[in-house]
Amino acid sequence: MKNNILHTIKLTALYGVAGIMAGGCSYLDVDPELGLTQDEVFETYTNYRSYFDWVYESNGGKNMERIHISFPFYYDLFQSRTFSWYQATDAVDCGLLGVSQLNFKQGILSQELIEQLTFDVSKADYKPIVKAMFSIIRRCNIAIQNIDLCKNATEEERNDLLGQAYFLRAYAHFTLSRQFGGMPYIDHTLEAGDEWDLPRLSNHEAFTRVAEDFYTAYEYFKAAGILRRNSAADLASKKLLEPAGAAALGLRARALLYAASPLSNKNGIEDWKAAATAAAEALEIADEAEFDLRPKEKYTQNFVGTETTNETIWGWSYQTKQNHKNFMGILCYPQSYRAGAGGNCPTQNFVDRFETLDGDLLITEEDRRAAIEAGHYNEQNPYANRDPRLNLFIVHDGSTQTYVKGLKKGAAVNIHYNPETKTYPTTNISNTNLTFGIAWGSKDNDKNGYSNTGYYCNKYWYGQLGSKNTTSIWHIDPLLRVADLYLMYAEAVNEAYGPSGTAENYPLTAREAFDIVRKRIGMPRVKSTVGQEEFRLRIQNERCVELAYEGHHYYYDIRRWKTAPEVMSKTLYGIYIESVPVSEEHPIGRKFERRPLPNNRQSTWKDYMYYFPFPDSEMYKLKNFVNYEWK
Repeated sequence: MKNNILHTIKLTALYGVAGIMAGGCSYLDVDPELGLTQDEVFETYTNYRSYFDWVYESNGGKNMERIHISFPFYYDLFQSRTFSWYQATDAVDCGLLGVSQLNFKQGILSQELIEQLTFDVSKADYKPIVKAMFSIIRRCNIAIQNIDLCKNATEEERNDLLGQAYFLRAYAHFTLSRQFGGMPYIDHTLEAGDEWDLPRLSNHEAFTRVAEDFYTAYEYFKAAGILRRNSAADLASKKLLEPAGAAALGLRARALLYAASPLSNKNGIEDWKAAATAAAEALEIADEAEFDLRPKEKYTQNFVGTETTNETIWGWSYQTKQNHKNFMGILCYPQSYRAGAGGNCPTQNFVDRFETLDGDLLITEEDRRAAIEAGHYNEQNPYANRDPRLNLFIVHDGSTQTYVKGLKKGAAVNIHYNPETKTYPTTNISNTNLTFGIAWGSKDNDKNGYSNTGYYCNKYWYGQLGSKNTTSIWHIDPLLRVADLYLMYAEAVNEAYGPSGTAENYPLTAREAFDIVRKRIGMPRVKSTVGQEEFRLRIQNERCVELAYEGHHYYYDIRRWKTAPEVMSKTLYGIYIESVPVSEEHPIGRKFERRPLPNNRQSTWKDYMYYFPFPDSEMYKLKNFVNYEWK
């Protein structure tokens, strides 16, 4: 049957499972004036790419289905009030006092949020992730099934196209399964007359299928000779978002790590062995493609200030002015210009994740006492002798121009109360005269958007503020970094073989891979006496620190580990700081006091909080799709 098609070639309107079933006998829109047949659309490489590249293009920010919305730092979230992705990533655990974040933390989701998350497209600025991912899956399936129609593509181009299609089909399924639990795996184009008999897979089955697709993608990329894309030519042609072979094996390792984790594990230690082997293979290919860790002095370039780095295996690079109109601005710099909110501010709980330079954990009160007894930590000088990433990721009282861009020369950040003046001194930012501040016990300060925890986020900030910025800065949304590969390998090998074990036919021990990540930033090696259980805790803490705000820890890691019931039931703390005379007890003239955050957002854990809700109205449209039931 011939179909007239728009030159841009759009999918029919479909969303989630409902969208799959809503399609008519034709899967392409019709434009009676153009007169192109399906064969004509796919027979040229240019037209084929026009069809497939829809999954990447933003279409002026209005395309609901683009792959971007699954990324942790989908930066226009706040501007357009779109899918509230940041509520599901590490940003939700940063002390933000907004109502939606509070409810999310407590497992209370409004109907509006559920609709944003799933299928409702009645509002132009909604970007529902279910609709997006199933749309991407469908487009990838159509692209795969029509590859033989593309007559003028080179063999390299055909293999590259197939690699991208299999990769993005896998990535979309992975996104759905880790957010909603195991989903049906759709590996062919569904039409209206097809049998809608698509059972819901278990988590393990879903992630395993995802891993298979990622490996198929890798084989096509290998045949095309494309293991990476961040060459000078790729920078010029904006191909960095397109995946390549190293990314395919890296994401395969991540999928098998999820399959092996306690929430999804089916085959015990054998699942961990499979994940370890996959991570080893990913490291080998990353090394062959000449990816490597950035040196300490250039570490922050992984996130801001440059278009790409040699550590970024797959990422989204973009230029933007950091201001109140985009998510990077909302998350990543002081919020003193904003009325009615305290911004996204790291909690004391997160700050406690940063070890001493001697390798002491500081997570629990017992940990801190031990570090104090060892002479490695002083609670009244808490930022001394700490993991260098603390200063790189967090703005705290006393932070200097060395780590905080935008400060006036010689200035230090003030986030403390002065009892003599009965004020919270503020620190001006040189480029806009906006200020850092603190909101402890002050409604006026809270309305001005000052920190409600005693901290600000520094990891993705480049010293720009407000709406007066004239310079666009490069940002990287690091979807996969070399450091992550090492940590995935360390975790899987530790579970399969112990800290001193190695994956089959790979030389690195779990401990050695772990230490590579730490050595780069200046942290000591883990003690050789650390056993499997303690090493597991070390790996979990290292992932929280090294990959902070990259969309792993809060919503996904603690759930796949099944540590969420404990983590999400803990009280959140901030730090209250008061100026006092210098003394032996207060060596830097500050008194530090941990205080529970007001309007604490923590909750009593419920098992249904392992996943986002998948609407019953959508579930009923597939006869073998069964929703999860939790006690």
